[in-house]
Amino acid sequence: MIKLNVIFANNQIELMFFLIVLSGFFALSTYVFTRGFQALPPSVAIKIIYSILFIAGFLSFFSRMYFGDKIEERYAVPMSDIGFTFIIALVYFAIIVFVIDLFRVANYFFHIFPNIITENWSLSKQIALVVSLVTVAILLIIGNRNFNNPQVTKYELYTEKRLPEGALKIVLASDLHLSSYINGKHLRQYVDLINAQNPDLIMLAGDIADRDVRPLVEHSMEVELARLNARYGVFAITGNHEFYGGDRDHIYQIIRSSGINLLIDSTHESPYGFIIIGRDDLTNSKRAPLDLLIRGVDEKLPLILLDHQPKNLDDAVNNKVDLQLSGHTHKGQFWPGNLIVSSMFELAYGHKKKSETDFIVTSGLGLWGPKYRIGTKSEIVVIDWKELPASSGTTSAESSATEPAKATSAESSATSESSSEPTGPATSTSGE
Repeated sequence: MIKLNVIFANNQIELMFFLIVLSGFFALSTYVFTRGFQALPPSVAIKIIYSILFIAGFLSFFSRMYFGDKIEERYAVPMSDIGFTFIIALVYFAIIVFVIDLFRVANYFFHIFPNIITENWSLSKQIALVVSLVTVAILLIIGNRNFNNPQVTKYELYTEKRLPEGALKIVLASDLHLSSYINGKHLRQYVDLINAQNPDLIMLAGDIADRDVRPLVEHSMEVELARLNARYGVFAITGNHEFYGGDRDHIYQIIRSSGINLLIDSTHESPYGFIIIGRDDLTNSKRAPLDLLIRGVDEKLPLILLDHQPKNLDDAVNNKVDLQLSGHTHKGQFWPGNLIVSSMFELAYGHKKKSETDFIVTSGLGLWGPKYRIGTKSEIVVIDWKELPASSGTTSAESSATEPAKATSAESSATSESSSEPTGPATSTSGE
């Protein structure tokens, strides 16, 4: 009975969220559709084709969003491709149309348009439409390339505490969002990339599954996950998306069956001399407080915290955590989302040091929805965590200035990105 009540509550929340999003995007779609329709040439055929394509994109997005992976994959994947592409294009067309309308309002009051535009208004609208289409198409091509070519972002951090053989090489991956859309083929690519780093530790910081467990079963994704290989083990935590599908226990079972240590409000003390604390996601309002999880651990050992959502960083600082690893934000996934998440989180992406605690937030490997990253990147993070020489006499706080964290990108075409709040005179280089 309790399980049925939980499922019913989840369905109600899902339906409410769906209706809110539907209302907002219906209004936005109406605005973009109307303005686009007004810019079309006076051809009935073109206007009919435009209307059919627009409505098909709109219906594909909301059908995919509501049904998720509950429909057959052969229908779900093309529906995702069409619907999610439509929604990204809609956002950018809305921005373009809004800017154009601002200029139109300014022209109404101040007559800023030259005569060549005002005297050829129909042609000017059609040229603006073509330029908009080309611009959005280029953005989508770049964004899809960024998603399909995940990068390796590297950080070099220091601690006064003892590390195994003086150093730990940690690979952090988050937000895989495994589904029928990001499927076994993508997971194989991700596992190969992670294993190629020869890590000591692999950390999966939540949102391993997107929503539904069915694609994980149908693609036997536990087989690929079992290939993850690290000297001191593979560890994972939950994310908010594990709560959305209604069968998270089955998802947890698949993760554990692949040999991954799933930490849900639990602590692992490694025989190699470090401690990993894995928190349940913030979605669980009854998750255990951090001070309770840490109580009784040997604070002389390095403390690594996995927490999917990078909220309340002071909690880790006050509990003397040495390194917190998080994901969740996707760095906004596509512009201007990165600007929005930067205003929502103290650290939305990159590295930050507060007191004695280092924080790393990754933009993640997969993503929710559209396979486009515009102004962001798909990535794994490699952290070279090094023990400071005992004879140096340098405190951990001082080391942030004298031996700062370094961030590098393993892709020669990419520029390394770090937190907007620098931790000191950190150097940042690009290239291999």
